[in-house]
Parts: sequence; C-alpha cells; structure tokens
Amino acid sequence: MTSAKLQISSSSHTNEQLSTILSDYATSPIRSSKQLFGGYSGASYFIELDTAPDGSASHYVLKVSNGYTYDNAEFMCRTASYLRSIGYRDCCLPIPKMTEKQSPHTNDPYIYVSQREPNDIPAFLLNYVQGEQADKIMRDRPELAPNVMRGIGGGLGRMHASSAGIDRATANALGLRWYETDGGCCDVEDHVRDTILNKIMSDSVGREHEFLSFYQRELTSLKKEMQLVKDGQLAIGITHGDPFADNILSNPESGELSAFIDIEDVCVGPLLFDLACCVIGCCFTENCDGGIHGLGGKYKQVVDFTLLSALLDGYCAERTLPILEVEHLVAYMRLALLCNCCWRFVKFNITMKEKDIPQAAKNSYLELQQRIKYLQDCEVEAGIQRLLNDLQKVED
Repeated sequence: MTSAKLQISSSSHTNEQLSTILSDYATSPIRSSKQLFGGYSGASYFIELDTAPDGSASHYVLKVSNGYTYDNAEFMCRTASYLRSIGYRDCCLPIPKMTEKQSPHTNDPYIYVSQREPNDIPAFLLNYVQGEQADKIMRDRPELAPNVMRGIGGGLGRMHASSAGIDRATANALGLRWYETDGGCCDVEDHVRDTILNKIMSDSVGREHEFLSFYQRELTSLKKEMQLVKDGQLAIGITHGDPFADNILSNPESGELSAFIDIEDVCVGPLLFDLACCVIGCCFTENCDGGIHGLGGKYKQVVDFTLLSALLDGYCAERTLPILEVEHLVAYMRLALLCNCCWRFVKFNITMKEKDIPQAAKNSYLELQQRIKYLQDCEVEAGIQRLLNDLQKVED
C-alpha cells in the first residue's frame, strides 16, 4: 500500500497510544502496527490484532484525521457506512465502536469516531482490503491498465447507481454528509462561496502569487457549472470525492477492482463531479508520443484515451450517463481539477508555509494547473466528446 504521493505525515503514534484508541473497537491486543504513508494529511496505520487462541490475526486500518473536527469525521464515517447498508462493498468502510461497552455517563455522541487520541484528533477504524494501488499496477504492468480502469469505472458506477436520488431531507434524516454544508466533494462549496478566494486574498503570499489570477478566471466557470446542481439538473448521490488512482486498490494479477480507499471526501453530492474527479485522477499520462489531435508536444501530460474509454465503458455498464452529464463532463473535469489544484496550492503555500515543506509539495499544484489548461484546448474537448458519443450509452 505504498503510495506514489509525497511522503508527508502530520503525526505518529506509539503502540500504547494506538492501543488506547483501539480500545473503543476491540478487546484484542495489537500484534503489530505499521504507519502507512501516502496522504497529504493525517496518519494511517496498518493494524494486526490478535483475535483467536490459535494466533490468527485480524487486519484493519486506523486513520487519525488531522484537520478534521469530530463532527466532520463522524459525518464522513456515517456516509461511508450508508454504502454498506445499501449493499455496496467496493470501499474500505468504517467499523463502529463497541457502544455496548461504553459507560452511559460518557455522553459520547459518536458511533464511529474515537476521542482517545492523545492530541484530541478524531480517529476511526476501517476494514482492511487486500490489493495494490491502481496507479502502481498500471505503471508496473501497463498491459493491465485497461482492466484496472474498467474495474474502477464499474465500481464507481455501482456506487453512484445504488445511491442516486438522495435529497437533502433524506441526508439530514440519516445523518449523512451533505456537500454544501458538511464538506466533502473537494470542498467545492467553499469555492462557490468565495471562502477559498478570501483565504488566498488575505495572505501576503497568496495576493502576490501568479496562481491568484489563474484561479479567479477559473472560479467564474466553476460557479456556473455548480449552478446546474443547485438548479436540480444534475443527479445527487454518494460520492467518493477523491477517486484518484492512488486512492484505489486493485488486484495486481488481474487488474480487477479491490476497493476505493481514503474516505475523507465522501459525501452526498453531484455524481458528475465524482466521475470527473476519477477521470482527471486516473486517465492522464505523460505525453510520450508527441500529443494527440495534432497538438504536438504542447502539453507535458495528456488524457490517455485508451484508459478513458475503459473507465467510461466500465462506468456506463453500471449507470447510464444522462445527456446533460455527457455534455458537461469536460467542464466538470476542469472544475474538479481546480478544486484539487487549489487545495494543493493553499495547503503548502499558505496554510503550512511556516513549516519545512518540500519544494515538490509547494509546486505540486502546477501539475494540475497544466491539466486544466490542456482541457481548455478545443481539440481536446472535441476528442473527449467524440469518445463519449461513440460509447452510445447515453439516454435518449
């Protein structure tokens, strides 16, 4: 489960500290633990628990969520757990605490989130799924890449098809995370409300940085696209929120999907946003052949149409894309890229600027910025639209 992401972790814990947290979930002692790197925030641990007299162990992942409140962490866990209740299994899902062991006087309102982390950071336990990260498999065994992408598309399509139609009232009644008020979906609502813009503008580095003018131009398009959701024209359901290839596990021998991991952005939100996020996180590749559609060497990274075709083929086998989603997929790809690009810029150039952050992290937004510029090319958009039309799986 080694990630291709930068090796940054915000905290580390001793076995004694981990055992204290795990006492909310199990009575078995820890056999072993190992910190997993790969995320830009928080800390994750692979945990082996002794569970039987014969010495067999049970495997889990413990997540310590830096930067999240207890309420936000509980919302994300309840939303992911809802997938289990509707029969969806292609995701690492949270394990509930042993509430029957709790004292009635603790006043603990959280079903999934532990309050036992020593620095008062929310933590929760997830089931462990065997597999390798999808991006690693595609690098090591490129012949499996179409199978990997078809599996990812199918898994995301099943998630969306099984949960489509959840409205605000239902989400509130079930205690699910709603994208407009509770976070998730790359915090797109913070962009719509200018929360992110104001944060950049209020910082001396942000005000003077070249990224600001780029962001302001793209923000106008972002708001226009999100208005389609607010007007009820685009479907709402459970979204993973961050379905990049390094947040997905696949079988290294067959390429079949094992599970989506990293549930920090899961919420009830626009399904097209999630599909677009998956495309921009899985289907770009280094431009080794001079480009596509006569673009030559203009772009360092391009959409791999073989991967995109496999992803959409898998997705549409599980959920038919409405015509409006077909028409706006490329625009939502740019929207999703902007949210992720801006998160990287703000995180490493403003929020954490006083810390010893690698220059690669500070510049990590540039990769996604270039992808946005690439998708603004009319020839690229036309090529993606032709591919969508060729699939012939859109609604009449």
